[in-house]
Amino acid sequence: MSRKLIFVLALVTSQYAYASVELSDKLSLSGFGSSSVTKSDNETPLIINRRIVDQWCWDCDTTFGLQLDYYNDAFKASAQVVKRPQDKWSNPELEWAYLGYTHENFEFRAGRLRLPAFLASEYYFVGHAYKTARPPEELYNSILGITAYNGINLVWNFELFDTYQVNVTPFIGFEDENTLEISKSFHVDVDVKDILGFSTELHGDFFKWKFTYFDAEYDQVFIFNNPAPGVAKREIDLPDRRFELYSLGAEYELNNWTLTAERQIGNVRSTWYASLAYRMHKFTPYILYGETKTKKTDVTPFDGKSGSSSVIGIRYDILNNLSVNMELQSFKSFAGERGSFTTTPQDRDADLATVMFNFVF
Repeated sequence: MSRKLIFVLALVTSQYAYASVELSDKLSLSGFGSSSVTKSDNETPLIINRRIVDQWCWDCDTTFGLQLDYYNDAFKASAQVVKRPQDKWSNPELEWAYLGYTHENFEFRAGRLRLPAFLASEYYFVGHAYKTARPPEELYNSILGITAYNGINLVWNFELFDTYQVNVTPFIGFEDENTLEISKSFHVDVDVKDILGFSTELHGDFFKWKFTYFDAEYDQVFIFNNPAPGVAKREIDLPDRRFELYSLGAEYELNNWTLTAERQIGNVRSTWYASLAYRMHKFTPYILYGETKTKKTDVTPFDGKSGSSSVIGIRYDILNNLSVNMELQSFKSFAGERGSFTTTPQDRDADLATVMFNFVF
């Protein structure tokens, strides 16, 4: 499929679709997508799973997803297939596929589920749902780009003081295999053994808070595919690893202002970002700043600030379901670490220009 087809689809669907397509009284189909024109001023690739360099790129951010939902009284089935930025059109990813059953204030789900790590995790690939062109790099790529798990969860919804809406979601994940391609010559295999955690959200009229904790056990393999001419493929096995994460996020809407901030603390790295946006009819200018701190482990000897980024941009809502972002993002890496680069750069600074188109239906 042509790399520009997704933008054509956006223009076509935007003329007719403002909600999901009702296939029957119990079955609905919805979709979303993003495509960009983007370029960095640094030859070292930027951002895991996108690898943006100093040449104009039309498909570094290309995303397209379809979601099918079935409802039958208390039963629900949902599946979402996504062509992510790192995927080929012929090999999309099954992001979730689960069965659910609701009883009073409880919903039980089993299958492939979205990992509820951060504020925007539930709509991670839906670019139209963001103020910025991409979710903040510091958090949303901090767990090796893993966004889903195989397992079960229980969602408990209730009201607090007849004013606030609360949901508490304990979850358990089972065995799963993930591959992260860092560069053309280096990728990481992550075999998750189990995940145990919980997430809780508090909603008010003008705010949302989210807290998540989980602990994951996994095996990891670093694979170097011919890193240099004449050098054979090399693998480094790192069995019996552990990843622990605490995440707290908050979003406030005060008249036309939206303030969002998230903080993640883990045993491998800690990250945070804060953003401010102001809506003026169809225009929403915004700024964002984020930082990453690497923690010393048996694999990473460095301890300290390893990267930062700042964003200034504007979003324009062409229609209710079609938007465009124009932004400039600056990246810095520190102390010989890679920061938001895919490998350690020679030039530690980079500016990234992006025009991003998003749509939903």
